[in-house]
Amino acid sequence: MRWSGAWGEAVGVFGVAGVFFVRHYPVVFAFGAVASAQRFLAVGGDERFAWAGGVGGEVVTVAVRVLFLVWVVRRVFADSDAPWSEVGDRLSRFLEGRTGVLLASAALLVALTIVAKVIPDAVAAGLETSARATFLSWELAIKNVSVIPFVMVWLTVLARHALTIPAARVVAGG
Repeated sequence: MRWSGAWGEAVGVFGVAGVFFVRHYPVVFAFGAVASAQRFLAVGGDERFAWAGGVGGEVVTVAVRVLFLVWVVRRVFADSDAPWSEVGDRLSRFLEGRTGVLLASAALLVALTIVAKVIPDAVAAGLETSARATFLSWELAIKNVSVIPFVMVWLTVLARHALTIPAARVVAGG
């Protein structure tokens, strides 16, 4: 199946993000593993790991995600020629002229949410309480090395895409 128009552009950006994610997965995994361990211990650990569910554990997870995002932005924008003084104008032109791409990307995000959140929640709802805690621990651990970093990569690649569309194409397209 060949995608065209806004759908094609959105699927293309999704694909570029997927290639980046797979190509750099060892780094993605290294950052995500720290958050996975914290989440797994916070949800599924016993009293020995109570610290992981507190403020300290959350601060570690947020710090790791911020560092990961900085790494992704540096990699994705490494060869960008967009000066900071033009970033706002370029993004504004993209938002005004490529609304269809943003809506298609939002639809893809909804589909990803159904697969990564709604379906696992439905499965967890049918489990006994003790099994649900273990399931949730594993779900969070897996998401921290897959879905969460992928969405961060995807949105960064979408921002990069928005900055690279020529001004004439931004205004003309939809």
